[in-house]
Amino acid sequence: MATPGFDDSTFWLVSCPACDKLVLTHLADIDDDGNEVRRCVHCDGEVGDDWREVSGVELEQHGYAVLGARGCGNGGGCSSGCGMRSSIPITGSSGRQTL
Repeated sequence: MATPGFDDSTFWLVSCPACDKLVLTHLADIDDDGNEVRRCVHCDGEVGDDWREVSGVELEQHGYAVLGARGCGNGGGCSSGCGMRSSIPITGSSGRQTL
């Protein structure tokens, strides 16, 4: 089985009124009903509800770029013997963001 690459990946963008653009988000909280509360990675502000799934190529067209990620076999310490997963640095128009 082939290992999926960046071009096979998808990302979710949503509008941020404060930043006036489509942005990546982070999980900020879980509400009383068990729903995720997501916020903008740039300003930590509330986001809209107009979610859009984009490919890796489209992600770059919105000002983001995946700079690198460690995969299996890099000397990590997980119990399965693979390498540790690290955060993936993402660069946006307002500076570097890390996921």
